[in-house]
Amino acid sequence: MDNDILFQLVKDKLVITWSDEDTDRKIKDLIEDAKAALNHKLGIKLDYSVAGQERRLFLNYCLYMYNNCENEFDNNYLNEIYQIRHKYEVLNYEQKI
Repeated sequence: MDNDILFQLVKDKLVITWSDEDTDRKIKDLIEDAKAALNHKLGIKLDYSVAGQERRLFLNYCLYMYNNCENEFDNNYLNEIYQIRHKYEVLNYEQKI
């Protein structure tokens, strides 16, 4: 997983055009917290730097966290969470047979 890519993607999503040590540290912490939270919600450890539905969900979760409203995220993105969980449940099942 490329944290440099994620860092820039999150800054772009949050429309943070400046760079200072304090802001950069907060974004890096936010990224690590978001990865842990989404991995738990999705039931799988993912690489969120890869383009796709998973990355879009990750970036939106970061936006919610940045705005201190992640408690609203699950209700607004429950369908996407279920879709991604189902996708990996099917892939996992296919690998077992």
